[in-house]
Amino acid sequence: MNILPDKYCGDKTMSEYLRQAGAKLSIFELYGLLYGCLTAPNLVMPSHFYPLLFGKEGGDFESAEKVSVIIGNLMSLWNLIAQWRPETDPFIFPDAEHQTTGSGMVQHLKDNYSLIAYFIKGLDLGGTQENDFSEEGLSALKSLSEAQVFFDKYGELLNKEGDDDISKTIELIHGLENIAADCIARISIDLKPARMQVVDEMRKLHEAKEKASRSKSIKISRNEPCPCGSGKKYKKCCGLTH
Repeated sequence: MNILPDKYCGDKTMSEYLRQAGAKLSIFELYGLLYGCLTAPNLVMPSHFYPLLFGKEGGDFESAEKVSVIIGNLMSLWNLIAQWRPETDPFIFPDAEHQTTGSGMVQHLKDNYSLIAYFIKGLDLGGTQENDFSEEGLSALKSLSEAQVFFDKYGELLNKEGDDDISKTIELIHGLENIAADCIARISIDLKPARMQVVDEMRKLHEAKEKASRSKSIKISRNEPCPCGSGKKYKKCCGLTH
């Protein structure tokens, strides 16, 4: 049965769904996590990030129907973000309203800090290693970390001292968002070869398993080359398991 809805419910509704289910993450943290998982070299299955989203105990769903609705919309959001093409498409931030007040701007800064933090968690879930990056990718990662620190420290400053020039602060926040979006795009582009390599390795492994499976119905001499293409003799390769 297909549980995916015809259309994603939208960020405001998803935020409410997350709240109702007792999710551990905000909509900004969820976006960051999904972007990170989809950017990482290795495939991240939903079962890998559900504990981060709902905790080890799972979500507090009021009914099976609610589970279907929330998980369906979550996967729709996953698919929407998976369609992002960093070479040409603008980075999509969650659709959230932040009040043009001191507390609203502090929350805006915290939300962007959290998005970056969970983007990095998503990279970690996907097994991203330092050697997966080129120098350009490492530079983008460093710039992203610097933007994250600035979001954090500026939020602390605003919370403590306030700000008399709201318009200037809003402009600064948007400028920082543009920097963060550009860094995430550069990281995604930089890690594309690593993602493609993993896909190619998975394809070759699948093909090898198919060949090995077909060999079960074919009588092969123990000293003949293994049909999986390893270059080894059958008796020292797939023949060991048959």
